[in-house]
Amino acid sequence: MKHLRLFKYVDAIVREGSVRRAADKLHITASALDRRVQDLEDELGSSIFERHPRGMRLTAAGEVFLVYVRRHLSDMQRLRSEIDSLNGVRRGQVSLAVSPALASDFIPRIINTFRAQYPGVSFAVNVAKHADAIRALLAFEVDLAIIVAPPRHPDVIDLAISEQPLVAAMHNRHPLAQKTTLRFSDCVQYPLVIPAPGLTTREMLEPALHNAASEIQIAAETNSYEIMRGMLHHSENIGFVISTGMPKERIHEHIVYKTISALDIRPVPLVCAQLKSRGISVAAARFSNCIAEELNEMTHET
Repeated sequence: MKHLRLFKYVDAIVREGSVRRAADKLHITASALDRRVQDLEDELGSSIFERHPRGMRLTAAGEVFLVYVRRHLSDMQRLRSEIDSLNGVRRGQVSLAVSPALASDFIPRIINTFRAQYPGVSFAVNVAKHADAIRALLAFEVDLAIIVAPPRHPDVIDLAISEQPLVAAMHNRHPLAQKTTLRFSDCVQYPLVIPAPGLTTREMLEPALHNAASEIQIAAETNSYEIMRGMLHHSENIGFVISTGMPKERIHEHIVYKTISALDIRPVPLVCAQLKSRGISVAAARFSNCIAEELNEMTHET
């Protein structure tokens, strides 16, 4: 297993960008780490790093070698998980890349439910825009991506999908609070708290915002769903989330959520995905099943 330690060394240098920072993280000396890398390069007959004053950069050969390294590290993680499962041990770590819209309630709630059954499993959660989440999958940085409207990629497979309508959020005393379903034309009669560019909810809104540009009064533009919710208190402001962004346990009792008609704003897919060529751990597979069950339940509710 000595080669696995060397693989971890190479992976750490790439992630940290320098031998010194990687050595600090690995708890070895920088000189010893650099010597290990030079020995590896001699064995391969090719340099895998370009050495610069500000850090290390992969060569073309290094890029190829890194794919090999990360695939083997992933396979070893899965092997250990399967052995633990055979022994009845429930432990390990599941790494996720998730959309910002899922960070407040959806993902924390499912993680807590999962850990109540498997307390030995920990999670590493990175909030990322959909393109960055796919890049993290391709780089073997995460086990699963749980994202809204992801870009398509031939090396990524969908494990579960649920269509997500856009939902208007408002104070429970808002004039529209008693309506069941809204048209976007209802919303533009009031000040809007709109998502910042780059967020999926903004992409969903963009055509409607463009068509109603002359009628819209923007109260604020923000990349924070918490700020959006905060601006709804005792006001006529309206904010926007996807349906998964609504807290299942209504912790914001003063806020109500109303679905906007699909005639105005088309729903988008929420996807749980993994890298096609990567075998995920037992813990990650079981967590993906929990996500799939939740999405399936949401689909039947709608």
